[in-house]
Amino acid sequence: MAVMSVLRTSMRRFSPTLQPHVRCFAAPATGPLSGLRVLDLSRILAGPSATQMLADMGAEVIKVEAPKSGDDTRRYAPPFLQKGPEEDSDVAAYYSSCNRNKYSVAVDFKKKEGQEVVRHLLETSDVVIENFKAGGLAKYGLGYDQLKDEFPHVIYCSITGFGHSGPYSKRPAYDMLIQAMGGSMSLTGEPDGAPMKTGLSLFDLTAGLHGVIGILAALRNKHVTGMGQHVDISMLDVAVSLLANQGMNYLAKKQRQKRVGNNHPNVVPYQVMPAADGHFILTASNNDQFERFCKVAGEPQLMEDERFNTMKARVVHRDVVTPKLNEITSRHPKAFWLENLEKEMVGCAPILHLDEVFDDPHVQSREMEIQMNLPGFKEPVSLIGSPMKFSRTKVDYRMPPPRVGEHTEQILTEAGMSMEQIMELHEVGAIDNAKYEHASPHRPLAKKQRKVVSVSDSHYEFKGNTWGFISSVTDPSVLQGFDVDVEDEDLNELETLSGVLRSSIEDPTDSFVKVRGSMEDPDLDDLEQQLRATRKNTVRVTTAKP
Repeated sequence: MAVMSVLRTSMRRFSPTLQPHVRCFAAPATGPLSGLRVLDLSRILAGPSATQMLADMGAEVIKVEAPKSGDDTRRYAPPFLQKGPEEDSDVAAYYSSCNRNKYSVAVDFKKKEGQEVVRHLLETSDVVIENFKAGGLAKYGLGYDQLKDEFPHVIYCSITGFGHSGPYSKRPAYDMLIQAMGGSMSLTGEPDGAPMKTGLSLFDLTAGLHGVIGILAALRNKHVTGMGQHVDISMLDVAVSLLANQGMNYLAKKQRQKRVGNNHPNVVPYQVMPAADGHFILTASNNDQFERFCKVAGEPQLMEDERFNTMKARVVHRDVVTPKLNEITSRHPKAFWLENLEKEMVGCAPILHLDEVFDDPHVQSREMEIQMNLPGFKEPVSLIGSPMKFSRTKVDYRMPPPRVGEHTEQILTEAGMSMEQIMELHEVGAIDNAKYEHASPHRPLAKKQRKVVSVSDSHYEFKGNTWGFISSVTDPSVLQGFDVDVEDEDLNELETLSGVLRSSIEDPTDSFVKVRGSMEDPDLDDLEQQLRATRKNTVRVTTAKP
């Protein structure tokens, strides 16, 4: 078992003990998704950010790219990663932000032979993720409706601008378009200025995050039913959902809101404040914190002013409160406010540039900057670490962002293809069996077999909500603290079925046969009716006081 080496750099200003680790790739996966295989047909940012999250948590991610050219973000440069001091590599910094821990396979699925390669890889995949326009993969025979019957076990996640239904579903989308159409730009910017986008690709990244959430939820259901499904993520849906409190401010009274710049629509002060030598953030988000701010500021009398002494009053009288607080905070430098407000447990923060962010001792201690070796590089390069911290199944950094198609031969060989078949596919342009001067260490895929799923929607129906109902009735941890009145015979029946649930991680059908004895049991046909009758007539749960 390979062991990650830890190297220390010497140019950290804050402390020689808080340094980014250098990750020696090709170590075994330790994350909670170890053993999961993801076929990644996505590109640019939304999909690749999702698959990198899955990969960091241990999943095997096979990135399918166009031969030679690869992912578009390989050309989103400069800047490039530095191969050595003041020496550009050909690896775009943008591409490296969301593509580590992945294998790269170069396949042209515009060709029939390439489509067959993708279908072959699907046989041992658990998840496929794509971010083509709705219907974009259907013309290659790789849409969900074309694959679901042949690969019913696969969870198929689509991340698109507008989803797979609705009048805009065929439109292309980019993050800034979604910021505009989702309402966030109308809320961002100075009151008298132009609408403003955020400095991040906010909805690409949050759509990817929702894709991961949807995939994990579908995996949980698959453990119960054995069935995959389509996870349909729309960037516009995500943008609307993230309006959250701002959206509800509108829905409450159906009135447009004015932009408030760096201020908060419902809390004052919760904003950028001027200091004698720059700016800082002040978030006195309740009356107690505001009173403590007044103490630090030497202005306790403000709490006697009816325009200042309640949260509602400060919002209503924002035009008076904000100028007064700006005048107060301008009296002292940032260090005065940050030191003294923190002592009084009043929310405050410096506004950092990126060099200051990555030099911050807390950021370093949380390993949010890591370093990885790349083939042909003279020095390790810095990458952004994963925010996922697990106590047992830790994330790991096994492989650097791959070069186009560098794992094509390995993946197809381990998928059962002969070298003769691989060369034939290469010759017709269906794949590119790319070779590089500096080879990456070989990291074999886990052994997996195609999963044959016998459960279908037209067969018996002890799945989905029925399973959840069984678990909720019979699990002692759920019933703890309740008075329960259940007839013994029915409870025994439910406990038997709960035994199926608890042992059904891989195959609920086999587990059911093991518990009940036979799929031919005549009681099986009436199972759903029995459960509903039990739920309606037999189980009575009432809250009991401790």
